Amino acid sequence: MLAKTEAAEQVTETFDRLGGSTPVLALVESAPGIEEAVSIARARGALRLAFGSGDHRRDTGTSADDLAMAYPRSRLVLASRIGALPGPIDGPTVSSSHPVLREQTAVTVFLGLTGKLCLDREQTSRPAARTGRLPAGHSSRRETPASRASPAIAASHADQPGRVRISSSAARTAVRSPRCEAASAA
Repeated sequence: MLAKTEAAEQVTETFDRLGGSTPVLALVESAPGIEEAVSIARARGALRLAFGSGDHRRDTGTSADDLAMAYPRSRLVLASRIGALPGPIDGPTVSSSHPVLREQTAVTVFLGLTGKLCLDREQTSRPAARTGRLPAGHSSRRETPASRASPAIAASHADQPGRVRISSSAARTAVRSPRCEAASAA
């Protein structure tokens, strides 16, 4: 992990110093780093972006409020996509309180970040940190073709093997695959 990353050259130089075989996780913690996020994500040797939220707040004078942190988080999500990297890792939750961790993890997922830094080993045993899922009943879960199809696939196992009928105004038929069956069993 490369702390205080503010430029693509820092990532490339670190990658080269490590023999060109160890990818760099760039920890972006400042306003200049956020503004250079796309070039950092595109840098040779970049593995992933991570958000240093505490240092970012100190650098910019912003609060820890979800609204104040939405722009830098979203900027890292977009930069990761543009740079063809996996989704960025969010900064840590300072509290080890289960409700606070769960709420902040929900914000992380809602904004498109795909991981969260932890400061305390206890945080990794919390269901919200372990699963990265939003709280039950939260309406902002991302709907994908697989998530829409999973209930229909599960319900059709005894019906017509190999085919699933999905109810809609234009009745469609989907072919069941082992991958989908594994996903619906999870």
